[in-house]
Amino acid sequence: MGSDSQASTDPLAELPDELRQEISERLGGENLLSVLKTDLTFDGQFGDGWLAVTPFRLIAINSEGERQEVLLNELDDLKVETYVGNAFLYAQVNGRRIPLARFTHSRRMEFERLVQAFQRYKNQGLTELKLEETEPTVQRPGFLLGWRGRCSKCNQPLPPWTDVCPFCLQKTKVLKRMLTFVKPYWLAAIGGFALLVLIQLTDLVQPLLMRFTVDEALLKKNFQNLIVVVVAVLGLNFAGAVLSGVRSYLMAWLGERIVVDIRKRLYEHLQVLSLRFFDQEQTGRLVSRVANDTGQLQDFLTEGLQDILRDVFMILFVSVVMFTMHWKLALATLLPVPILIWLANKFSQRVRRLWHMVWRRFAKIHAILADTIPGTRVVKAFGQERYEIKRFSDALDSHFRATMRAARLWTVFFPSVGFTTSIGFLVVWGYGGYLVIKGDLSLGSMMAFIGYLWRFYAPIQNLTRLTHRLQRAATAAERVFEILDTQPEIQDAPDAIEVDEVKGKIVFEDVSFSYDGINKALKNVSFEVQPGEMIGLVGPTGAGKSTLISLILRFYDPQEGRILLDGIDLRKIKLASLRKHIGVVLQETYLFNGTIAENIAYSKPDAELEEIIASAKVANAHEFILKQLDAYDTYIGERGSRLSGGERQRLAIARAILKDPAVLIFDEATSNVDTETEAKIREAIDNLVRNRTTIAIAHRFSTLQSARRLIVLDKGELVEQGTPEELMEKEGVFARLCRMQAELSKVWAW
Repeated sequence: MGSDSQASTDPLAELPDELRQEISERLGGENLLSVLKTDLTFDGQFGDGWLAVTPFRLIAINSEGERQEVLLNELDDLKVETYVGNAFLYAQVNGRRIPLARFTHSRRMEFERLVQAFQRYKNQGLTELKLEETEPTVQRPGFLLGWRGRCSKCNQPLPPWTDVCPFCLQKTKVLKRMLTFVKPYWLAAIGGFALLVLIQLTDLVQPLLMRFTVDEALLKKNFQNLIVVVVAVLGLNFAGAVLSGVRSYLMAWLGERIVVDIRKRLYEHLQVLSLRFFDQEQTGRLVSRVANDTGQLQDFLTEGLQDILRDVFMILFVSVVMFTMHWKLALATLLPVPILIWLANKFSQRVRRLWHMVWRRFAKIHAILADTIPGTRVVKAFGQERYEIKRFSDALDSHFRATMRAARLWTVFFPSVGFTTSIGFLVVWGYGGYLVIKGDLSLGSMMAFIGYLWRFYAPIQNLTRLTHRLQRAATAAERVFEILDTQPEIQDAPDAIEVDEVKGKIVFEDVSFSYDGINKALKNVSFEVQPGEMIGLVGPTGAGKSTLISLILRFYDPQEGRILLDGIDLRKIKLASLRKHIGVVLQETYLFNGTIAENIAYSKPDAELEEIIASAKVANAHEFILKQLDAYDTYIGERGSRLSGGERQRLAIARAILKDPAVLIFDEATSNVDTETEAKIREAIDNLVRNRTTIAIAHRFSTLQSARRLIVLDKGELVEQGTPEELMEKEGVFARLCRMQAELSKVWAW
């Protein structure tokens, strides 16, 4: 039934312990189908409640402990009534309306399904209520508010862009997945680490040379030994510099290759995701993930991971050397280590939440930029520059505050680590000095020990900061994997086929569709379009015309019914094959930042210039293109900002024409052109649609003069179809819309 009830095999698991026993006793062995949870009290306050559903009755329990029970055979009706931000479930008994539950829209889906189950029970004369066991793939609870449902493990809401629960995502698994990006370049990674070890060895030898210098050169005043040490140190430093240069170049190459691979995978995956994903996600947030989060992964996988291995190597190597030199003094150096481990563990518990906060605020900055920069004309037209500046400043301030909260945490943590390690230095200086005075330790060994002490505590301090670095990388990885783990809602079926030739017969069979899983944009729509026929889609705004077009293009799949192309269900045709045979001019004309020729050729990248020009002529665009400074090589700016609305629309028409499709779709193709241009485009369309199945949406009915038949939609239902003359005689929706247009024309003529 609902996702909450699916979280456990026992529906009673939703109830508190004290209610579970009571409900079990009330049932008396009766089967419990489901328990629906409510989140509002009847007076509108947040509070838990439950509705127990059995085959024969409903039992409502609110947070105050009140009980209501209704028998299904006594129910006249059961319905959900929606309001702003909430909804009620009402039972109709003997003409009296009884409120059973109140809830937010995030839980409305489950109660809508209960109502549907009751309608089947009532209309079909069933002896008991039956709930559907399967859930439609795209109807997820809470889609109305942008949530995909709840995690089956922890019952937390899932974000709208993914089926992966961030609360259950294990960091160890995230890190293992991060390493898969390094795997193709394992040889370079191992080479970089080997060079790093050699560089560290050139440094680790130097404290031993210091001991030799003090004990064998300075104290014994042996100039020859001093020369040997100077030459050795010079050689080690030179070798270290050369190795560092080689490694730096190797790591730069490795890092760039990894980030290129991650960004490529992300972008490729974004291209195959369904339209609903982009309906739910902001562009700026996606840009932030592709640009910034991948950079965080690059830093960790190339430098961070090797730094961790280097620090572990340093600690082990230095520990062996120090215990070899003097085990008692080496034990003294370990005194601060337990405190450092405790500090790192304590602060790691808080840092992940803070970094998530920082990342979300940074993504919001990107989202604002992605909204306002392309919309600069609208901002200036409405004089909202100051508002946008304030909005952006508020986002920056919010990000600053979140960053400073993290900074405050580290300003406490890092000094605490530094002070703790200083205790170890004091112990070594004091105890080591005592041993030197007693004669149990040479001065050179003492100086070497101090040198190694720096090299022992530095990697420990680095590892305590590991939480900081690791959490940043893990947070970035989560955000990247959330996209990579999101499966496209619309994808090829395992048995999908290629269609080489399309005649163009389109059949809708009882098609219903809902964007949010609750409100239907189309309701039981059925009609046929014959090959080569042109039909017009007519109806008021919000009638479902553009939705119908989106279903033909398989931007979405219907929840009920099916759509056939030449007798084949669209879901059985490969997406690339289906869209190859469909040319479309969408209501929102979108052009890319390139030349006019490149935008027309977008539907057929290998088209010759002659083909592009021919398409432009058919779309009545050739004349205005030649007036541009560089004709077909003119750059049109972002989204075609250097062109008028009518010019952009004619380029979009030329783009569809160039494809030479079997099926043509015009979604308000002449909405942004003047009357004279509309007449020319209509003439071009008349020539173009011959022998092609064409579906056209237009608010200007004059555009549909070539249509053999009109299909009229209203509130998602097919209410009329026929020729314009037949529809005018019916005095229905089409006739009313025509009269309204005629009245408007009279007003303008006057």
